[in-house]
Amino acid sequence: MKASISVDDFDANIEDWIKIRQKTRHQPSGIESNRRDVGILSRYLQERKIAEITGEVILDFITCLCDVRHNAAAAVNRKMSSIKSYLRHLHFRQIEGAAKFPIEYLPRAREPYSGPIQALEPQEVKKLLGCIDKNSVLGFRDFLLYSLLYRLGLRIGEALSINLKDIDLEKQILTIHGKGRRERKLPLVSDIPALIEKWLLLRQMLCGAKDNDALFISKKGNRLAQRTAQENFQKIVEKAGPLSLDKVTPHSLRHAFASHAIDGEADLIVLKAVLGHASLQSTEHYVHPSMRVLQKAVNEHISSQILSDLIEENVVVLRFQQQRSCAACGG
Repeated sequence: MKASISVDDFDANIEDWIKIRQKTRHQPSGIESNRRDVGILSRYLQERKIAEITGEVILDFITCLCDVRHNAAAAVNRKMSSIKSYLRHLHFRQIEGAAKFPIEYLPRAREPYSGPIQALEPQEVKKLLGCIDKNSVLGFRDFLLYSLLYRLGLRIGEALSINLKDIDLEKQILTIHGKGRRERKLPLVSDIPALIEKWLLLRQMLCGAKDNDALFISKKGNRLAQRTAQENFQKIVEKAGPLSLDKVTPHSLRHAFASHAIDGEADLIVLKAVLGHASLQSTEHYVHPSMRVLQKAVNEHISSQILSDLIEENVVVLRFQQQRSCAACGG
């Protein structure tokens, strides 16, 4: 007999699962994602008038996500992670059929290897940042924001989450609140404190600045929204003109930071700490050595000297043989 869970039981326990996740202090954004993911499956079942959830039904749902909704592998896997978590909750609640449901065998979606992430060249980053009008209040705000993404390798969400209390200009340390509530402290390198101090003065000119603890605020005094920051960046990209990448986003500055750090022979472990990655594998995904670094690695390899010596020896032998040949011919 196939293991199955009734759709009625599936729908009836969603809010109970959400409340438990809230009590166990999961991130609010993650909880909302969980709710949406499970809700998508619930609507899928209702639209097709499916009464029992089986392994075959879940596989058909995954196929729908890939072929009909055109979800990328990462999006499919996130949804399946939420569903697996919920099915484990149903097992814990002793919902009929949940104990026998083969949760551990639910497959992961895979995408073909697309190669290393391409990064902007240093001159392209300079070109982008140089297109920002630093003489206006909001222009200087954007210059500081995007400079932080490149100078410290920040995610756009991390930069926009910075509060005034996270900045210690005396010790020159910046506290970053990263993914998964991971906190890291980064040094405020020599050129950044002066930019922050200037922005703090300009920031006071914006409406409601005193009532908001966010470092980056809008002209109305609210914390600068991520969508607004992304839209502003696209205007800068358009102004900068053609670049080597087809798609350039604020995250491209983080990619550039990682790639240029490797070009500067930065230690991969140190780079992992700066970027705030949970695993070294994530850091390696961002790293894309430039052609200059690749050429340097190849040219300085011992094989270069070995081949050079062999070629030189061959030239000497060849010249000697040519000389003997000429002598024998009376040339």
